[in-house]
Amino acid sequence: MFGATVSGLSPAKATVKGGEVLQLPGAAERSSPEQGAAERPTLYHFPTSLPSQQVRLVLAEKGVEWHGTTVNIGPAHENLEPWYARLNSRMVVPTLEVEGRILTDVVEIVTHVDEHFDGPSLIPEDPDERAEVLHWVEVQAHFPMRELGYARTKGMVRWFQRWSLRQQRGRLRRLIRKNPGLRKVYEARRRELDALDRGIRHRVAMQELVDEVDVLLDEIEATLEEREWLAGPRYTLADAMWTAVLSKLEQIGFARSLSSHRRPQIAQWYARLRERPSWHAMIRRLSAWQALRFYGPAVAKTFLVFWVLKWMIVIGLGWLVAHLRG
Repeated sequence: MFGATVSGLSPAKATVKGGEVLQLPGAAERSSPEQGAAERPTLYHFPTSLPSQQVRLVLAEKGVEWHGTTVNIGPAHENLEPWYARLNSRMVVPTLEVEGRILTDVVEIVTHVDEHFDGPSLIPEDPDERAEVLHWVEVQAHFPMRELGYARTKGMVRWFQRWSLRQQRGRLRRLIRKNPGLRKVYEARRRELDALDRGIRHRVAMQELVDEVDVLLDEIEATLEEREWLAGPRYTLADAMWTAVLSKLEQIGFARSLSSHRRPQIAQWYARLRERPSWHAMIRRLSAWQALRFYGPAVAKTFLVFWVLKWMIVIGLGWLVAHLRG
């Protein structure tokens, strides 16, 4: 809940060691002199997580300095660890800790940041303009981008995603046995993953989801024919949130749908979004070192298991053939 405090969890206990302090573009100029390091919010995030990118974009646009702690939502599944489950009962990123409050919903986080920190306002005060901004924020918030990501993957990437999903579900069963006090939140997470697994196996529904992207992009294209930014004449929270969505769509195979020959208004808008300093600061891809760090151990373990099984089968078949011949 917005503004809720996790029972029994103080800010000191919520902050894990190893966090970084990130200086965003223009933050030094816009931050008040009396804003100390202790007052900086702490963001628990992952570099390529769509909601994490959205929050980082808003922090950058507002010029807010923050502490960052990476939560590996890859095969290590650090987001399932008991310390994080107590911090964020949904076990997703991002989580923002600010002035003793724990915020876990991305829309509530960015709204809180816009309302409580200095910097250019991203939500207009005019009721009609505000409603327009919040409309586009809600549209992207309710679109099942996670399921779409699963629908667009192929080959080994798809297999690895499904394998990771099975690993999470198995790990949750073990965590429930070891942490009976967290049984309810772990069981809720397991039910969510079970529903996700059933959904992504429904090929017709997944294709319909892909088709819905074009319908939504057509609506945005028509809207941008009348204005420079998504919700009006100036950059707002709607543009910030959709920046990360467009980046994700481009990454998972919708680059042609965003191109100038298909949708010129979206292409021009997307180009303006990429020109902003917040893009370079907050829309991140994994470096080779990060990919190795986050995914290397799991990939190595997986291929080691396959290698062992392969030779067990080969040796077993060899023994069987030799036995039959003898």
